[in-house]
Amino acid sequence: MEALLRGTLAADDDGCVQAQTAGDPVTLVWPRGYTVSGDSKSFEVLDASKKVVARSGSPLAIGGGGADSFRGTWTERGCAKGRLWMVGATLGAD
Repeated sequence: MEALLRGTLAADDDGCVQAQTAGDPVTLVWPRGYTVSGDSKSFEVLDASKKVVARSGSPLAIGGGGADSFRGTWTERGCAKGRLWMVGATLGAD
């Protein structure tokens, strides 16, 4: 969980939060307790203490690592498509 992903936070047509990267979009799997506030055009990701850790349209760097498959215990199963990234830490804007 020490890799770094750089991208811009966005929502796809289904409202799923993704990182837009130089390649294909990456589906983000956030730690337990994280929530999204807003709508698909303008939103914020909040950590378990309700602190804003990321905003839509903002460039950011996310620590973590890739995942091979979506686990049954994870939330937002409908968003599990394409490349998956287990978020370990949100490091903020580039």
